[in-house]
Amino acid sequence: MWNNILGQSFSILCGVRQGGVLSPILFSIYVDDLIKCLRHSAHGIGSQYAGSILYADDITLLSGSCRGPQRMLDICADFGREWDICFNHTKSVNDLRWE
Repeated sequence: MWNNILGQSFSILCGVRQGGVLSPILFSIYVDDLIKCLRHSAHGIGSQYAGSILYADDITLLSGSCRGPQRMLDICADFGREWDICFNHTKSVNDLRWE
């Protein structure tokens, strides 16, 4: 479906499965723009950007401000809508530690 118009179905005979050799490379290419958006938002930590840590298919967002995490989540949500990525909110954890 594209722009609310349903097209013809077709079979996918090959592709990249999770855990396949190309999966990490394609994931890196795919989310590189997300990392750039997060970096340019200036909501990370430190003068050298350390606001997003990605490993396999996990993303950790770090911010030095109270509003930063929500703004970073908004960036991820916008990116997901634009590129048709579904983030699994049931795997998400809000781990705020105050000392």
